[in-house]
Amino acid sequence: MRALFFNENGIDNLKYGELPEPSLTEGEVLIRVVKAGVTQLDYMTVSSMKVSPLPHVPGSEFAGIVEEVKGKASVNPGDKVAVYTRTFDGTCSFCREGKEMLCTSGKRIGIDENGGYAEYVKVPSNLVVKADLHWDLMASLSISALAPYHALKEARVGKGATVVVFGASGSTGIFATQLAEIMGATVVAVTDHDFKISRHTVSYSQAEDYVRALTDGEMADVVVNPLGAKYWDLGVRLLRKSGRMVFFGTLTGSKVTLDLSSAYLSHVSFIGTFRGSFQEFKELAELCRKCKPYTWREFSLEEGKDALLALKSPERKGRIMLKVT
Repeated sequence: MRALFFNENGIDNLKYGELPEPSLTEGEVLIRVVKAGVTQLDYMTVSSMKVSPLPHVPGSEFAGIVEEVKGKASVNPGDKVAVYTRTFDGTCSFCREGKEMLCTSGKRIGIDENGGYAEYVKVPSNLVVKADLHWDLMASLSISALAPYHALKEARVGKGATVVVFGASGSTGIFATQLAEIMGATVVAVTDHDFKISRHTVSYSQAEDYVRALTDGEMADVVVNPLGAKYWDLGVRLLRKSGRMVFFGTLTGSKVTLDLSSAYLSHVSFIGTFRGSFQEFKELAELCRKCKPYTWREFSLEEGKDALLALKSPERKGRIMLKVT
């Protein structure tokens, strides 16, 4: 099968070529990959992360068509499916709490297992969900949509809330903005790119004054920060008393300082989140009928290296996708 793979870290070491097609064991399904998302996680996987097996096929979010099923499964050959890209055993304490993303024996598809940057990938049958969405949406569910959806739910976003989304033109920001609006919030989308995803779209330098004017000085109920340290202090300033900042990425750094006195006197909360549950993933298969993928560029599988490098482009305005088959 055609695939992108590497034997040692480094974008320049990513190769396009032929690998053997995966063979199934009991309880697995074979997926013919149609579309795959290109994310910062995929870039880090190729450039620096420890992976298994070698040679390694990256790709942490993808969707496709079921080709083969071995054993009992809720899907059949020919079904269009999205894939929850973290394995779970269903028996550990976190799984029993409905937090499969924290499963003690779980593995990350695309990192600890081969991923979706190939014509075919095998996955446990309990990870696939039938859906009938645009392929670019289907391939975005497992990380780009799921991570912000889980974060918004943890931050208790609901009707009437004011939500600020940092990185609104990036993969997770695109979905954080749309999902918060679907959940009933007024969203201020923050980006320095010429990319208007919300009626309230502003730059970082404009954000504080804009939110103050929009809320008559009260500031935001929730700030979504998928970017990390660079915008941490701005996020704190944007919070109203009893507000919540939810964060799930460290692209711009992981070390911050925090004035504890100001934080507790303002009764604010800081909530770290990671991916999302399988139940939330299934909810997105329906909820994202109301979403748009906002695809900026589509690359062929053979152009995978260029697709990863395009993540760093200052001209980027939206998602980057791989058309696999």
